[in-house]
Amino acid sequence: MSTYLAVLRGNDLNARFPLNRTLQNRIGRGLECQIQISDPLASRVHAIVEHENGQWKVSDSESRNGTLVNGSRTDSAVLTSGHRIRIGNTEFRFVDDTITDDLTLERINQSHDLVPGDGTKGSAGLVTGMSAFEALRSGGRAEDLSDLHQLSLRCISISQSDELARMALEVMRARTHATVAAFLIANEYGGLDVHSQIPSTTEKQFPLSDQLTDMVCKHSQAVWLKKESKASTDSPKRHYADAICVPLIDGNKTIGAVHLYREKQVFEAHAFDFAIAAASILSAALIRARSAESLRIHHDRIADKNAAFDELLGESDVMLELKERLTRVARASGCILIRGESGSGKELVARAIHRASPRAKVPMLSVNCAAIPSELMESQLFGHMKGAFTGADKDHIGWFQQANNGTLFLDEIGEMTLDGQAKLLRILEGHPFLPVGGRKEIRVDVRVIAATNRDLREFVAEKRFREDLFYRLSVFEILVPPLRQRGGDIGLLIDHFFDHFSRQHGRSGLKLSPSARSMLLEYGWPGNVRQLRNVIDSAVVLAVGNEIRPCDLTLHEARTEVLDTLNIEQWEQRLIREALRRTRGNIPEASELLGISRATLYRKLETYAINREELSG
Repeated sequence: MSTYLAVLRGNDLNARFPLNRTLQNRIGRGLECQIQISDPLASRVHAIVEHENGQWKVSDSESRNGTLVNGSRTDSAVLTSGHRIRIGNTEFRFVDDTITDDLTLERINQSHDLVPGDGTKGSAGLVTGMSAFEALRSGGRAEDLSDLHQLSLRCISISQSDELARMALEVMRARTHATVAAFLIANEYGGLDVHSQIPSTTEKQFPLSDQLTDMVCKHSQAVWLKKESKASTDSPKRHYADAICVPLIDGNKTIGAVHLYREKQVFEAHAFDFAIAAASILSAALIRARSAESLRIHHDRIADKNAAFDELLGESDVMLELKERLTRVARASGCILIRGESGSGKELVARAIHRASPRAKVPMLSVNCAAIPSELMESQLFGHMKGAFTGADKDHIGWFQQANNGTLFLDEIGEMTLDGQAKLLRILEGHPFLPVGGRKEIRVDVRVIAATNRDLREFVAEKRFREDLFYRLSVFEILVPPLRQRGGDIGLLIDHFFDHFSRQHGRSGLKLSPSARSMLLEYGWPGNVRQLRNVIDSAVVLAVGNEIRPCDLTLHEARTEVLDTLNIEQWEQRLIREALRRTRGNIPEASELLGISRATLYRKLETYAINREELSG
């Protein structure tokens, strides 16, 4: 922290606020201020401190109580280290520990351009880093090259950017014999902030050079300073005898910088090349780590938004039986056909199988065959070459090739074209395949899990699905029970989705009324778990007040095409009960609705032990 404001009087006594050279540092009570103070005499934006033309200055921002510098009210004043700034009841001391004189070319021992002059983009500085590797190789620095090799291997195994920076700094400090090593990272304003420093605490404060950072980043150069002249060394503001600064480059953008300082001696010649080579490895590793972190964050946000859960929720007998079957099937290697109604959780079952399988280290890819146009089915699944058809302007790697050594989940498998089915059958039999327009056969090792909510046997009878493929896919066949057959699991899922959406929509005080919960438990759920999820999501958003009532539930009448049983007696009982509900227990009207005589209806009421009084309300 080379330039900052130290609080001498006010609520944040002894606090230090760093100043950024690349932007206006606003001071005031407003949220838009970089330095926020809770002072009633301060304006929303009271004053601005900025670096301009090589000088720091403070300007009053038309505040109602004015800005004082060293006790005198001023509209604008140039700041030097030690000046006092008074804003309301808050007083700051301006501190600037940077090098006061410019870094001239006479004091630069060596520099190295990190952006190629021909405009080509180096991958995170690796292109320019190779010249440093070559310099170490030609200089016989075998130990340095060995350490760089170990550094690169360790970078591959680390996924957290903080850990990467710390580890790389330790290596660079040890190999260059630096007194202090520091890593600076780009902030949202385009400047660089100190991220970590080794050693982190010292008896003597060792401020970093802002001017050195500005120079190397502005020109995309790695710089090695030689020892200053005696006149400069006598300056109390110089804290080091030698310094190396290397910017971390991503294309033409600076994403960070590494500072290395020696307090009493100068660096050896090889230290500069080692620092550049190590920084190039760190740049590439940081870019990879940031990308991975970003993907993890996006994944977590999507999963949270969609109320996804990693495990199959449910303790009913049918679910316990399903889980036990999944555990056994997961260890096998054959294809799996998952059958179940729409929304019952077929993909969740597929993911559970994949996680318990030997292929779990490779991500499972999911493809909805119903969402792919029939004319593009083959190119999406098996890939295509550039020019294979109109619009194929580049090569495309198909889903099967992307899922190599992993699991491919094909949802709505019944929608696949017959030509696609023929290719799929060949792959499942171990044969290679040709991408659309390709000449070179591709062989893959993929476990296929297929799913459908249709009766593939009917499709086979209608010649819409290959019989040989059906038997190949159904080595293991798993039936996912509909929600209405899962008993107490409905209450478990209600609680899970209600808790999730209450948090997501910021309604932590919302409650589910007993009548609404009873309605959810008694509903038939033709849309299964997906419908339950959507109903609760909608109710949490639309509920007026702090309680979800039955009128907030968007439940629809059960679809008659969902046949959970073909037993005639069960359907007859349901129809009789429904007729009595609609007629409020009126026998003549109910018998007319059913198309039977009253005597027949009375007889059936007795046979099925149906109490019409319970249905007359």
